[in-house]
Amino acid sequence: MNVLDKLRIEIDNIDKNIIELINKRQSLADKIVKAKGNSFPFDPERENNLMKKIMRYGLNSNLTERLWRQIIASNLARQKQLTIGIFDKNKYILAAFEVYFGPYFQKIFYSEKEELFKNLNLGEIDIGFIEENEYIIANKLDKITNVANFPLEGYFYKKKFSILINKRD
Repeated sequence: MNVLDKLRIEIDNIDKNIIELINKRQSLADKIVKAKGNSFPFDPERENNLMKKIMRYGLNSNLTERLWRQIIASNLARQKQLTIGIFDKNKYILAAFEVYFGPYFQKIFYSEKEELFKNLNLGEIDIGFIEENEYIIANKLDKITNVANFPLEGYFYKKKFSILINKRD
């Protein structure tokens, strides 16, 4: 066996270990679902703290955020099928949404941000996803709050995005 083959076998073993650890993590996440009961499953403060902690482990921050966002979104989808409103259909917001939430949730596209805000306010959608500057311009509704931004560090195609929820009483 040559050096290249040996290295590939080592990588294959590492990949297997990564998969086993992700499966173990998902199993623990399922237990957390039961412990939470019926509470709203999306906890962006916990997610942001987790992301910041993981980024300190030394892996490239872009790679870290993209990988972990998919793991977190997959676990979130196991808890509840959320409906997420997206303002606009441009390629940048769609790409950012896919990185943050993955393909796991129902999406509703809005061409008018006021309609997205209204439906978020009424509870017709669980989460809003918009470009950050759109939230700053339109932040008039006191029940809607920006709970997270993507990406945490830097920009995604020279943009930042806001994740909005209706403040729950």
